[in-house]
Amino acid sequence: MDVWNYFEGKPEFLTALVAGGALFFTLVGAKIQANAGRAQAAAARQAAEIAAKAQREAALWTVRQVQVAELLRSINRLHQKCNELWKSENEELAAQVGEISEETSLLWHEVRLVVTKDVAGAAGKLLNAVANFEATTRQYAPVLHARQALDRFTFDGDQRGSAIARILEHGEESDRTQSVRAFSDLVPQLTDSQIHYLLANHGDSDDHIRHLRASAKREYRRALIGLVHEARTMLGSEEEASPVVMRQRRWWRRNSAATSTSSA
Repeated sequence: MDVWNYFEGKPEFLTALVAGGALFFTLVGAKIQANAGRAQAAAARQAAEIAAKAQREAALWTVRQVQVAELLRSINRLHQKCNELWKSENEELAAQVGEISEETSLLWHEVRLVVTKDVAGAAGKLLNAVANFEATTRQYAPVLHARQALDRFTFDGDQRGSAIARILEHGEESDRTQSVRAFSDLVPQLTDSQIHYLLANHGDSDDHIRHLRASAKREYRRALIGLVHEARTMLGSEEEASPVVMRQRRWWRRNSAATSTSSA
């Protein structure tokens, strides 16, 4: 059969066939376009999720870095102030130690919310170490200062020496108020607080106190090294760079540059 002659005699069939073909190709094209659109949308969603994750990681990295650094600064200040208390007797300095100690404790509670378990554990050890050094300082630094004051106000061969020795030797056994009064009568230049430390810590030699101080310092240094190590591991400090954070910083620089240009 001559197909062309057949359709030539029936033009309505030819028109329908052409229209059907056009519709078919239109539907196929629409489906291809729809699939391409869905693929593009999926890629866009994936890119948005990656970008959002990168932003979250950058924000967390920044918070961790800032919080740990702030805690380290506060702990270092507390340690320095305690060292100063061993050198001089100063009520204002002692008050500063108390304020910094409280601030450090508050920072510790903030830090433990955002850091890893390893960093939190290391920070806890450092906090305990500096707290131990603070307690050792508060208990024994005034003792050394009181003994130095006693040495300034007495001398070798002083007739008061034997009476002072008796009070120190039996101060814990007798009434504390009477012991303080008797000591004050012998060395009126000493304050009641200094006399209290002399009586309460008579059994602790200067060498023993210095040993306690050195031991507390060694514990502090070990804990500090431990926290710095764990913090560097958490922040990826040994890596060449932190890609997420670097992208964030370049973004800020671009915005700053754009602002400067527009302002000009």
